[in-house]
Amino acid sequence: MNIAKILLYLALILGFVASLFFLFFLVTAVGSKLMEGKVAVIPLLLMMLLSIGGFVLELSKPRAGALLMVAGGFCMFVYLVILGGMGEIKMSLIFGVPFLLPGLIFYFLRQAKKTN
Repeated sequence: MNIAKILLYLALILGFVASLFFLFFLVTAVGSKLMEGKVAVIPLLLMMLLSIGGFVLELSKPRAGALLMVAGGFCMFVYLVILGGMGEIKMSLIFGVPFLLPGLIFYFLRQAKKTN
């Protein structure tokens, strides 16, 4: 098994676990906030759905899905840094990196495969 296959499987596992975790997070925490009438969670909800949708799309359209995952993860990271300041950098990393890392792996593996 070569390193590209190992990285692909690692990205699939990371993307699946992140998508599953944040999907449950959306249903419980964000859903309850929306039921209470708090609309401040809508931007984060949209960014999470963008990232999760990117993972699902990556399975059929790899390049577009990878770019959606990266965009969603990056937007969540930047949004939470702006919202919480540099004191909340850990929270930004917790929300952004689980989608940024697999998205970048998918994108660069697909690009490398295309050039070969």
